[in-house]
Amino acid sequence: MVVAYFNKKKDNRYVFGFMQSVIFSGNSNLSLAKEIAGEAKLPLGKVEIIRFADSECRVRIEEDVEGKDVFIIQSLSNPVDENLMEFLLLGDAVKRGEARKVIAVLPYHGYARQDRLHRTGESLSAHVVAKLIESVGYDKLVTVELHNEAILGFFEIPVTHVSGLSVFQTEVEKIKDEVVVITPDAGALKRAQKFAEHLDLPLALIEKKRDLDRPHTILSMRVVGEVKDKTAIIVDDVIVTGGTLVNAAYLLKEKGARKVIAVATHADFVGGADKILQDSPLDAVWVTDSIIIPPDRKFPKLKVFSIAATIASGIKKMIK
Repeated sequence: MVVAYFNKKKDNRYVFGFMQSVIFSGNSNLSLAKEIAGEAKLPLGKVEIIRFADSECRVRIEEDVEGKDVFIIQSLSNPVDENLMEFLLLGDAVKRGEARKVIAVLPYHGYARQDRLHRTGESLSAHVVAKLIESVGYDKLVTVELHNEAILGFFEIPVTHVSGLSVFQTEVEKIKDEVVVITPDAGALKRAQKFAEHLDLPLALIEKKRDLDRPHTILSMRVVGEVKDKTAIIVDDVIVTGGTLVNAAYLLKEKGARKVIAVATHADFVGGADKILQDSPLDAVWVTDSIIIPPDRKFPKLKVFSIAATIASGIKKMIK
């Protein structure tokens, strides 16, 4: 994509030139970055990323970025801190190359779930990461399906928040049974409600009580709403251990749900989540490729949808 612009020189004369857009990517999800670049019809720039023996990272942009609008794509997934450092160094390298604008594209925003203080003495990690992103000179952020939109207030730069759930809508419309959308907890109500409204479907809620001393541990759950003889679609932002979804699936089947499908934008599988989900009462698990899933973590019930066109659409709007 090439856009005309005027560049003001030191003697106050203006010269006619061309502003190009280019995409760079870290190592966290290179396959998605290539697909986004293809959808956006932008080149994927060359970058050298080296890891030293002491685990330090060195980044070097191998192209001229002066005067260009640069999009840097990186999923802040596991290993989160390594991918975060790559992302920060990429931003600094491009900024030092005198790019016109540097736009961060985070298909998955790590640390976004640490958006509030649960106990005295905790760090507000989502706020810290927001300040780190701004400190290296990013001009704008594009991210997908945040755990809580409240963290948008942590940023002083503009943030475009993209919903990743839209890629599942066509697949849901193919289901012939009566469908009900399930929100797995009160915190996810707004997300599930929007999804249900877009598809004109009823909504039910699973109330759960968490153990704040043991991460990913649920003390109790109950269903609020009618699920009997329906296909229940559990809508969430991210799957981590899969434990919450499995417990919800057991509960929904006990309440008479005909089928239970888990739908989540991000698949941040840890701790044998693939086996847990495959062996569960869930009939299917739908996720996007915002986080790369290694072949050994894929399982028969899993279906992966591409998020590339959704992200590329947002990028194309910025370069028109």
